[in-house]
Amino acid sequence: MTCPPHPHPMQVHPCCANGACCRPPRFQAYLDAADSTGPVHKSAEACSDHLADMVQALTDWARGHRLSGAELKLFAIDRPGGSSSPPGTGGHGGPDTLSLAVSTIRLTE
Repeated sequence: MTCPPHPHPMQVHPCCANGACCRPPRFQAYLDAADSTGPVHKSAEACSDHLADMVQALTDWARGHRLSGAELKLFAIDRPGGSSSPPGTGGHGGPDTLSLAVSTIRLTE
């Protein structure tokens, strides 16, 4: 598989949804929920080709763990480096992180 050329000459982390994908992530998902021990937070990143796979995997994981009040927030991102913090929370992405809230999905049984 040949990686597409990156539009910027900066370090970019590959898509996390598929180990063979070398495209930069363009979407972040943040799962917030609770279990019997307290709050649960999980995040993932994916390129546009693997967005649906990422959402499905996080949804399946939350349902498999029977998490209550699970909410999945999706952001479209464009940033030079990696960040595992939600956009706008002072994460490592810093002021160069550009994000747009795309959707909030409430997960139900």
